[in-house]
Amino acid sequence: MTGSRRLTWIVYAVCVLLVIDGLGWVTWQMLRLERREAEAQRHARQQEVIRLALWRMDSLLAPIIAAEAARPYFQYRAFYPAERAYTRMWEEVLPGEVLVPSPLLTGPASPIVLHFEVSDDGWLASPQVPTGNMRDQAEAAYVPASRVLEAERRLLALTAMVRGSTLAEGNLGALDFTRRHADTLPADDPAVASGARLRAHAAPLSKGDAEYEARQQAAEIARGAAQQQRADSDEAAPGEPPGFASGFLATPHAVRGEDGSLALGAQTLDDASHAAVETGPLTPMWLADTANARPELVFVRAVRVEGRETLQGFWIDWPALRTMLLRSVADLLPAAQLRPDLEGSPDARLAGAPSPPLEPGLMLAGIPAGLVPGAWIAAGAPAVTPTRITLIVSWIAVLAAVVAIGLVLRASLALSDRRGRFVSAVTHELRTPLTTFCLYSQMLADGMVPEGEPRRRYLQTLKAESERLAAIVESVLEYARLGTRRRAEQAPAEDAAELLASIVPALAERAARCGLTLQANLNHLNGARLRADRASVERILTNLVENACKYAAGADDRRLVLRARRRDSRVEVRLRDFGPGVPRAERRRIFSPFVRAARDADAAKPGLGLGLALSRGLARAAGGDLRLARTRGRGAEFVLTLHAER
Repeated sequence: MTGSRRLTWIVYAVCVLLVIDGLGWVTWQMLRLERREAEAQRHARQQEVIRLALWRMDSLLAPIIAAEAARPYFQYRAFYPAERAYTRMWEEVLPGEVLVPSPLLTGPASPIVLHFEVSDDGWLASPQVPTGNMRDQAEAAYVPASRVLEAERRLLALTAMVRGSTLAEGNLGALDFTRRHADTLPADDPAVASGARLRAHAAPLSKGDAEYEARQQAAEIARGAAQQQRADSDEAAPGEPPGFASGFLATPHAVRGEDGSLALGAQTLDDASHAAVETGPLTPMWLADTANARPELVFVRAVRVEGRETLQGFWIDWPALRTMLLRSVADLLPAAQLRPDLEGSPDARLAGAPSPPLEPGLMLAGIPAGLVPGAWIAAGAPAVTPTRITLIVSWIAVLAAVVAIGLVLRASLALSDRRGRFVSAVTHELRTPLTTFCLYSQMLADGMVPEGEPRRRYLQTLKAESERLAAIVESVLEYARLGTRRRAEQAPAEDAAELLASIVPALAERAARCGLTLQANLNHLNGARLRADRASVERILTNLVENACKYAAGADDRRLVLRARRRDSRVEVRLRDFGPGVPRAERRRIFSPFVRAARDADAAKPGLGLGLALSRGLARAAGGDLRLARTRGRGAEFVLTLHAER
């Protein structure tokens, strides 16, 4: 490779690298922007899915909370007189009044576990757990005893949770169920009578029975309550309304105002002239279930009926509620979880539980719990996007342009080299005959050549050189006409044996002039017919014989072997010499135009280096091919393949 060619390819490579580097940077930037946009869209879709999931769960909670918020206060009693005024449902039952069962008597609907209220004696009571004659009537006509017993167990469990919970010191006070001194209570005080009632319910049962054990537990709780009343007798707030403990069942919002009135949220029930029945909003709160080591959810509201205050609420089965809520969003967030928000809980055992903070945007509106979305499986990004299509098309266009420019540059350099070789070869080949012409013609014109045999030899030399010049010009013109030569299909079909037999004598004469003997074998053509131009076939074989004369004339074996045979739809014509052969390094380039063997660089043998290139071009124009076969031993064998008609 010359210095100019090397410089050309270096400049081309640098330009290609700059173009690819620039396009690569643009591609990286566009893909980065596309990823950011896809991430933003994915985040927006995730937020939309989360909002939809929160809306679904709040939609499930809203009817439950709304129904309980609208529930009349007197339904928290197992039985109530139906014909009384709305504000007098809590007054003592008079003889002859008709009692109707509460809708809550038969048990709450899932996921509510239990309804409860603070009874007149400061204990938790439930419409699902009637006492005294009411219980006998309920078990006889409305609800099985097993269901009442189960509700009683739940009430005891809730009582244990509330009794065990405490609030931080300060304005919230402490959870407590007692309000009066036990040592000042008369024997018929409701706080003492409640324990007696629980012991009475347990008496008829035998030891070891499940109900017996439950009632024994209730009795123990009752005795503990009485002892707690005695211990806290000095802490009762003076002027406190009957039936309420100081700071009873406080929530994260103050339950009782500074003036002693009940308050839930922003609504305060004071002693001013309000409606005869006032109901505060339902406020959710978490309690610690130490038996099961989990938080439990309760809703509490304050109720005032003509100055008489109490607290009512219901206990929700948190595992069942959580399962119901998560099932409603399983199609949106299959790995989602609900986590209670225990920060600010009135139960100290819950408030101290370590947990990562919940995001405000993931909190439910109805309960103090937050959604943990989990691993969100978004729809996969499309493999084909407009940006990627544009980049792919751009890369294809740029690479195609680079390849095209490279091919054009290569062709241009090859054409330049070919032109240089052509000029060099033609100039060299023309110089010798032209020099001979000039010299001999000058000598003949000046009368320097005597008459007779010398003049005849000079004229013969001039004739040979003119024929050589004509052959050079004819070869160049023939090579130039290859692209416009008549196709083989348009030539008339001829018998292959006759066509080759007519050419063999001229080939033998040309071989004999350089001291070679041509041996022809045309007995295996089997009547094949060739649709090829006779002149083209003769020119190809003549060029091969001249090539053998040039390189194999000095060989020990001075034979030229010409064989022809039919192979299916082809006719193969093989011409072999026994000269030095073609070096392996030059096998591919010998058919290139104006290329000569390296051993001819000294110009010892004349020629343009166009014979084999012209022969192959003529063979392919006739629908065949010309190739160099691999041989064993010395020599070279060329194979001419032509199409034969059946």
